[in-house]
This record gives sequence, structure tokens and C-alpha cells, in this order.
Amino acid sequence: MFDIIIIGGGIGGSASALRAAQNGMNTLWVLGSKKSRKRSRSQWVMNLDNIVGFHEDIIKNQAIKTLKKHKLDEAVSYLEKEHYHINNRMLIQNTIQRIENGFPNVTIKEGEVSHLEKEDYAFSIKIDDGLYNGNSVVLSMGVMDEQPHILKQNKKGEWEETPKWIYPFSNREQVLYCIRCEGHLTSKDSVAVIGHSNVSAELAMMLHERYNNKSYILTNGIQPEISEGRMKILEKYGVGIISDPITGILSEGVKQLHGFEFESHDSIEVKFGLISLGLHRVYNDLARQLNAQLMDQSHPEEKRHVWINHKGETSVTGLFAVGDMAKREDEPMMKQIYTAQEYAVRAVDTIDYRRRKRLREQ
Repeated sequence: MFDIIIIGGGIGGSASALRAAQNGMNTLWVLGSKKSRKRSRSQWVMNLDNIVGFHEDIIKNQAIKTLKKHKLDEAVSYLEKEHYHINNRMLIQNTIQRIENGFPNVTIKEGEVSHLEKEDYAFSIKIDDGLYNGNSVVLSMGVMDEQPHILKQNKKGEWEETPKWIYPFSNREQVLYCIRCEGHLTSKDSVAVIGHSNVSAELAMMLHERYNNKSYILTNGIQPEISEGRMKILEKYGVGIISDPITGILSEGVKQLHGFEFESHDSIEVKFGLISLGLHRVYNDLARQLNAQLMDQSHPEEKRHVWINHKGETSVTGLFAVGDMAKREDEPMMKQIYTAQEYAVRAVDTIDYRRRKRLREQ
């Protein structure tokens, strides 16, 4: 019987597992499979430099100081020219290593959780290799954004409508998904917001107001649904709206994005794309198995966030949800790495408080 079972191998799951490890809790951390982890938004944030303390220069400066101390000037010059990405995958792998090396109270497993149920006060989960039981469960399974389908000729000369053309540029942080996490990277560069809603308009307006970007809205063949007031501001800001389907990408192979081509409109040159098509999926399947309350009633079930209170607990006692999959009705939740960590700590500390309270009563 574990004190806590954590399901999810992203930032929220990592923060939950590290906190549980440091709290001395008997913990099972289920990372998911390699296939399932690729489906999460977490995998597409490639460079974290909008968080205090998460910046390459903290370590680089220390290393340079050491090299200068030993008069290794040639090594210093090499190091000064290097750029070290700090991304989600590195943080997750570092957390796994720290736990494996220093916390025997945590069991880490790869695999898909196919079933979650609750009997009396205990939960049971089914993974590929068997059943596991725990007093509490933390879900941190994330969401995935809708991707733009682009009609483009493949290597065989066949026309193929698929989102796969975007992925190489997402991997190189030229197609972005979060204006809070990555918007600053576009400063004074040209950006294409791919979307057709008021949210897309707000993002284009924000890019202009914050970074003085030359921006476009690409609706990719869909009629824009943008309010009259926003349309006036977009026009004032010089934001062009192109409704033609996207039929090509201007690039140097898959190394550098240069722009987009269209069915009948002239091509445009941009350095960045920003996806604004809403959510493709909220990974709420396990919460739904326990009939946990969901938000967003007007949405299909697979796109609804899981309701939580201020401590991250769902409507099912002992079941918590953290990260992008969760939502509160009393205040908006900022969807960023450090807020996912904050809610993870709240959830795990709440579970730990109840665990220690039971010990004292016994």
C-alpha cells in the first residue's frame, strides 16, 4: 500500500514525485510510456528561460570562473560561445536521476495506467504488469493542443494534408504554443498566429503591444470568428488576416522556418509561428473513470478540464489533479511550469498532512 500514487511523467508529475520523496512518503511514480509522453504539450516547450533560476548562465558563469582560475582560457572562449537549452525533458530526467540516487522510498515505473478505481478509502491502479494500491492519487497527465493540418506535397509528389509538417519546427522552437512561456523569444521578429478565433486575435494584439512584432493571423481556410472591436484594433496594428488554406512552408529543409505559402494568396515571410487552435485533448480518462467533476460543460468530454479546489483535490476525496489538465472555478489558473509545481506541492503536502494526522491518531 503506497502513501501516494503519482500518474504522469511531465513537470507536474516530477514536482509531485520530488516533493513526496523529500517528505519521506512511500511513493509510486508512474511515468507513462514513451508514446504517451510525446502526446503532451510538455514535450513541445523546448527552452525555459522565463523562470528565475532557470537560465544557462547560472551554471556557465560558475564553470567559466573555475576555468579562469586554472588559466584554461581556450576552454573559456569555447564555453562562452555555447548555448545550452534548458527544457522540460532535461528537468524531468534530472528529477528521475535525483530520486533514483537518493530516495529509496520512491518506486518509479514506466507504463500505461489503464484502470483506476476507488474502494472505501483506497485506490487501485492497473499498469501493464499488475495492480497497485495507494491511499491517494495525483493525476498529472496534461493536455495536447490542436495542430494545424497543412496541405503539402510529400517526397513522392503526392498532396498530403497532415500536421506532421509543423513538428520539426516545433522541435526547434520556431513554432510555439505558449505566449507566456515563449512569447518573448519573438521580440521584434515576424510571427504568424495560426488560428481563427478571438483568442488568436488577442495573441496577435499582445505580440504587437509587447514586442512590436509584425504579425499575421492565418485561419488556414476557416472563416475568422473575430469580434468587430478586435478587428478594428488588428487593422490599426497592421495585423494581416489571411484566410486562404496553407499549402506550403518556406524553410531551409527542417532547420529554419522562413514563412508560409497559400492556395491563392502571396506567400509571407515570418520567423515564428504561434499555434492558437484550442485543445485537441485533455487527458482526463482516469478522472472520468471515478466520475470526477469536470469543467467546461459546453465542450466534448475529452476536451474538458478536471475540476479542483484550492488544494488541487478533485470532487473525489483523495484524488488530486495538477498541471494543465486541471481547472478551478473560483479563479483562473495560469498554465505555466512554476504554477504546475506550486499546485503539485499543495497537493502532495495536503496528502502528507492527512497521512501524518492518521499516524498521530493511531
